[in-house]
Amino acid sequence: MADSPTATSPSGTGSRRPPGARPESTASVAAAFMNLQRTVRRSKARLLAAAGNDVESATHVLLHTVEADGPMRASTLADSVQADLSTVSRQVATLVGRGLLERRADQLDGRASLLAVTDAGRAAIAQHEQGRQAFFDEVLTGWSTEELRQFARQLERFTAAYDHVHTAWTGGRAGHPDSRPNLEEDPNA
Repeated sequence: MADSPTATSPSGTGSRRPPGARPESTASVAAAFMNLQRTVRRSKARLLAAAGNDVESATHVLLHTVEADGPMRASTLADSVQADLSTVSRQVATLVGRGLLERRADQLDGRASLLAVTDAGRAAIAQHEQGRQAFFDEVLTGWSTEELRQFARQLERFTAAYDHVHTAWTGGRAGHPDSRPNLEEDPNA
C-alpha cells in the first residue's frame, strides 16, 4: 500500500516504521562519519605542518603497535600498520637511533632481528597517552559520564561492524568486481 504511513522492514520481520526513516537515518550517520574523516585528515595535516620534519605522529603508531603486539620483525610491523616496508624501515631507524626501539636477535632465525620497545620507548608512549587523554578530555567537555560511556559503547559497536562489513565488501570485490554495489566513493576514504 503506497499510502500507508508505515512500511515493513526489509528483514521481513513485520516491524513497522515510517517510510524513509531508516534510509534517512543511515544517510545521516554516513554524512557524519565522512565529516569526521575530513576533520581527522585536516587535524593530521595541521599536526604535520606544525611538526615540520618531525616523525612523532607516525612513529607513535609504530611504538604503540610493537608495545601492544610484542617484539616483531620490521616486515611484520609494516604489514600490521599497512605501510610500505621502506617507509617503516626509515621510521624504525629513527626510533632505534633515539633509543625508543631496540633490535634483538630472532631466536628462530639468526639472520633476522626483532624490534622491541625500550624503557625510554615505554616512557614516550605513556607521555603520548597522557597528551591524548588531555586532548579528548577537552573535546568531551560538558559530556556526562553516562554520555561518555554510551558514546564509547556505540563507537566500539560501530567500529566493529564497519570493519566486519568493509572487510567483507572489499574481499567480495577482490574476487568478484561486480558482486557489490558500485560506490561513488570508497566507504573507507
